[in-house]
Amino acid sequence: MVLPSSISTAAGGPGAMPSSPPADSPLPAGSEDGSRRRRWGLWITGGVGGTLVALYAVVTPFVTPALRRVCLPFVPATSAQIENVLKMLQGRRGSVVDIGSGDGRIVIAAAKRGFEAVGYELNPWLVWYSRYRAWRDGVHHKAKFYISDLWKVSFSRYTNVVVFGVPQMMPELEKKLREELECNARIIACRFPFPCWIPDRTTGEGIDTVWAYDLKHSGGFEARNLEITPERES
Repeated sequence: MVLPSSISTAAGGPGAMPSSPPADSPLPAGSEDGSRRRRWGLWITGGVGGTLVALYAVVTPFVTPALRRVCLPFVPATSAQIENVLKMLQGRRGSVVDIGSGDGRIVIAAAKRGFEAVGYELNPWLVWYSRYRAWRDGVHHKAKFYISDLWKVSFSRYTNVVVFGVPQMMPELEKKLREELECNARIIACRFPFPCWIPDRTTGEGIDTVWAYDLKHSGGFEARNLEITPERES
């Protein structure tokens, strides 16, 4: 005959030992999938955010010039333009400065000809690349590049000034250079001439045309007018 207490213990009654769950009981499948999706979401969000920040840092210096009062975009100088600038520098002495030096082609070419050459450029990426190119070509001791706005720089200590400008900036730049440069300076304009000065020398054709303007008097440029008065017969 079976006692009632035995029946109660076997059936899991008050006298039965509590059963503990298995130590390696798996998590629900839905919980594990949700955790994995959250991790992937964080990785994707971080990757997209980092990419956008990198694109902003790289693109902004190239887009910003278009938003300024005078848009001066970066357009690399052609081989013909560089050769024409070097022609205008033949027989010249002193330092060379390139206003808006871009990737440094003009400055490096002038340094290879023995000039102390300097470039001013607002785009930091182009300045760093120019410095690398100068180092690679072995002229870093003669070619210097600075991150600066051309309107905030004084060019008074330079005797040869190279300008790759646009029509909108040339009248104001003409006034600035006339006030700052010494009597022995030469200004070399590429792509677009100055509006009120008559060049002393011109070379090249089309977009490769280069104009050279020489100072005539110690007080500044000789007053010039684009209208040429006909010669009178004596």
